[in-house]
Amino acid sequence: MTTPELSPLANGRPGPTPLATFLSDRAGEEVIDPAPQPAEDYDPISWALRALSQGITEPADEPEEIRNVHTPVQTAGPTTAQAPSRREEILDGAAALFAERGYHGASLRDISRRVGISHPGMLHHFASKDVLLGSVIDRLEAHAKGLLDSVEELSGSPAALDAALAGPWDPTQHLMGLLSTLAAEIVNPEHPGRFRIARLRLVHEHILESVLTAYQEDGRLEPDADPAFVARSAFSLLLSLAVREQSVSPLQPSVTTDPVEDVRRLVHHYLKG
Repeated sequence: MTTPELSPLANGRPGPTPLATFLSDRAGEEVIDPAPQPAEDYDPISWALRALSQGITEPADEPEEIRNVHTPVQTAGPTTAQAPSRREEILDGAAALFAERGYHGASLRDISRRVGISHPGMLHHFASKDVLLGSVIDRLEAHAKGLLDSVEELSGSPAALDAALAGPWDPTQHLMGLLSTLAAEIVNPEHPGRFRIARLRLVHEHILESVLTAYQEDGRLEPDADPAFVARSAFSLLLSLAVREQSVSPLQPSVTTDPVEDVRRLVHHYLKG
């Protein structure tokens, strides 16, 4: 099979290899379609996900509702603080329980109790747990979109990357903990979020690779360093440390660790100076 050309992303660099070339939910059914062309006004994360997904055959048993639920990213509105809606409270509770127990370990009734809402009230907002998971993953995609939009800024200096490692990529923060739990769960081919979580991991790896490639072009990377390898290694460490923060660290409260510094040291090992 001929490998398709890589598709460009928002920063003009080639996109990551389409997911279908090494991950398929239907054996023997990898059909590569022409690379999609971005519209003049497009959402970067949506374009990245399309580039990652070109030619992939989605699993036949993936619930239709989770494939079709893609909440648009909200643009900045008035600065007046507003109380979260009941729907947002449910999403907060679901995201917290999914991060702690995983998708299969948290029932709708568990989430209802966490939020303080009746089960029928929960179903009024989300018809099924698969739909709820889809909306939680929307939040993870919005998180990735923010990083994707910042590739040019992150490429400006290692200090900017350090700030991102201590901010949106901080392994101690909720979203990274949530992503790490769901990423571990999708080794199960029947997991309803398998397709979108796998794509998200590739998006994060591509963002890091784009930044490191820019450093390489500026002479900031060690000559023998491979940006793709360093990106995969750094993001794998991020997810691993996020798991450690939820498991080992609570059992060793007297042991001081700094997961952000651990990732920073790994990345800087491949940087000059």
